[in-house]
Amino acid sequence: MISVVSAAQLGEIKATSVSGRGFTPEEIAEKALNKIISVGGNSHPVIRDQAEAFKNEIRGVLVHYMRQAVRSNHTTLANRFRAAGHPELVKLLESEHGYYRHYRNAHQLQS
Repeated sequence: MISVVSAAQLGEIKATSVSGRGFTPEEIAEKALNKIISVGGNSHPVIRDQAEAFKNEIRGVLVHYMRQAVRSNHTTLANRFRAAGHPELVKLLESEHGYYRHYRNAHQLQS
């Protein structure tokens, strides 16, 4: 007979919300980063500085790839809108990050 005993410790739980929109790649990256890398306040200053520098590098990588994921998803949605006969809905994907412009430019290259 095999038995498994396991336990989980939740730790601190934080809830965040936004109003009228979803989270930005930067906001999600920050949440993920806080789960991935924790820098102790009692760490040696040199170690803490290195850890903070590493954390900043990882932040940039996370934001970059999350933005790519959003652009990719918007491209998929734009293609589905067009295929369903609703090309006017593609404009709903426009944002300050230029996701719609990215799609439009890519689509013009294919035409």
